[in-house]
Amino acid sequence: MNFAEKLKTLRKDLGMSQEQLAEKIYVSRQAITKWENGNGIPDIENLLAISSLFNESLDSLLSEEKSLISKHDFLYESRTEYDLDSPKKIDLKVGVAHEVIIEKTKDEKIQVIAASNKLSYLAQQVKVKIVENKKRMDVLVNHTTDLSDISAEENLFILVRIPEKFVADMELFSELENLKIRDISFDTIEFDGKTKKVFITNASGHIELNTNSKINVEVNGVKGKIDLNHFHTTSKVTFAQGQNYYLKNAGRFTHFVDAVSRIIEGKRETKDPEEPVDLIVELNGWKSETQIFQAE
Repeated sequence: MNFAEKLKTLRKDLGMSQEQLAEKIYVSRQAITKWENGNGIPDIENLLAISSLFNESLDSLLSEEKSLISKHDFLYESRTEYDLDSPKKIDLKVGVAHEVIIEKTKDEKIQVIAASNKLSYLAQQVKVKIVENKKRMDVLVNHTTDLSDISAEENLFILVRIPEKFVADMELFSELENLKIRDISFDTIEFDGKTKKVFITNASGHIELNTNSKINVEVNGVKGKIDLNHFHTTSKVTFAQGQNYYLKNAGRFTHFVDAVSRIIEGKRETKDPEEPVDLIVELNGWKSETQIFQAE
C-alpha cells in the first residue's frame, strides 16, 4: 500500500472526512485530496503531524515510497554539479546505496544528487569527489563512517544526470538494490558490482552487466545491445510488450530458458522474422542461466 492509499485508509478507519483531517493538521482540504490522489507527498512537518495523529511511524507511512526519486520528490537532497566542456569517459564509483539512477540532462553539467526520506544529514554523510583530466572524469560517491552500510543500502538514492553530448562512455562500480538506466543515449555503460534489479527504459547504446549476483532485468523501449556477463549465477530478463529482441548465447555452459525452464538456443521476437531487431541480449561467462519472460 503506497502513501496515498495508506492515508485514505487511515482517515476512513477513523470515520474522518477530508475536511476534518485538514483541520486537525492545519492544511487545506485540497492538500488532502492531492495527497490521497497520489499527486504529491507532504513535507516533513505535515508528515510528522500525520504520523502523530494516526500513531503511525514515518517508516510505515513511507514504506512503499522507495521509488520516489523517479518523481524527484524526496524529503532530503544533497546536490553536486560540475561543468563539462568536452567529451569525457566517466568512471562513477558509488559505495553502497539502495538505488542508482542514470539519466540525461539538457544542461552542460553533470549532476550527482544524493536523496533520502530518512537520512536528514546527507550533506554531511554523503561525500562526492570529482577528479577531471583531459578525456576522463572520476566521480566518487562515498558515505562517512557514521552512516552504516545497512542504512545506506536501505535509504540512500543516487541520481546521476549526464549531458549526452559530453559523455559517451560510463563505468559504474557499486553495491545496490536497484540500478535504473532511463531516457538516455550513449555508446557504452558498464556496470561492475552487486545489484538485485536492473530497469532499462527508453535507452539506446551498449550496456554491460558484470555481476555474479542473481539479478532481475526489466527492459522497455531499448535499442542496442545488453551483455550479461555472469560467472556461475542465474538471472531473469523481462521484456515489455512491443520490445523486439534477439537472444545470443556466447558463454561456456550457459543457456537461456523460457518461463517454464525449457532451454532456448536462440530466440527472435519480432512481428516478422525478416524484420531487424532493436536489441541483442548476449549471455557470456561460465555456468550461468538466464530465464526469459514477456510482460503481459
